Amino acid sequence: MSKKKDNQSVKGKNFLGIDYGGRNIGVALGKDGYVTPLKIIDGKNQNSAIAEIIRIALENKVEAFVMGLPLTAEGKETTQSLKNRHFAKLLKIKSRKKVLFCNEEGSTQEALDSLIATGASSRKRRYSDNVAAGIILKRFFQESL
Repeated sequence: MSKKKDNQSVKGKNFLGIDYGGRNIGVALGKDGYVTPLKIIDGKNQNSAIAEIIRIALENKVEAFVMGLPLTAEGKETTQSLKNRHFAKLLKIKSRKKVLFCNEEGSTQEALDSLIATGASSRKRRYSDNVAAGIILKRFFQESL
């Protein structure tokens, strides 16, 4: 993908970042490189989680989803990345929106470090999924803008 082509398709549009996990799904909203962590959705029931994500996307006029993909250091698929791809496929079918992927390596640790730096309590640090979603989305913008 050429950066110019990405730049044309990204600029001025809203994207929803997703940090997918079996228990919790973090979501963040972003536009033109600016990102805001939104919320954490219960991921135990995939259908209700997808419905909630679609509702947020519609409310915020989201163009596409950017989902974290946990790859190995060598860039290879993992068991979790296959689960993420399955969830992304369901989301794409039900929402009729594009799902783009961004390597999420280290995003959870980066989110925790960020929360520690801002003085978040240990209780709040347990729920860092929406911050991780924001980091995933920020990386996507850095690669695309």
